[in-house]
Amino acid sequence: MDNILRKEIWIRTSIEKVFACFTKSEAMLEWHGKEIELDPVPGGIYKVVFEDGTVILGKYREVEMNKRVVYTASYGTVDSLIAIDFIEENGGVRIKIKQQFSPGQDTSPFDAGWDHFLDLLRELLTS
Repeated sequence: MDNILRKEIWIRTSIEKVFACFTKSEAMLEWHGKEIELDPVPGGIYKVVFEDGTVILGKYREVEMNKRVVYTASYGTVDSLIAIDFIEENGGVRIKIKQQFSPGQDTSPFDAGWDHFLDLLRELLTS
């Protein structure tokens, strides 16, 4: 059985701004984490350190400018694959997130985490 968490949000902003928030360290720091190191090319590093000390480490698998980002993400003993699609729609951008976990992994903390951070992203991009 698949263990997939899906999130979707629409924000009235440009696709370039949204894409930068997932691929440029300075832009991501404004809404996600306290220390960030990104190299958004296949095989490049994805590293986010949160205020509570939690560290996410991964590698980019796919980067399609203003369209799609796919990267691995490891949180301690939890490994996942995250795919994010960016779709221009109705004067804004729809962000579709699909995070795939190992079977049996509890996804509830990640579900709440995405809700929190996507709210921060929406606030940042619409203020």
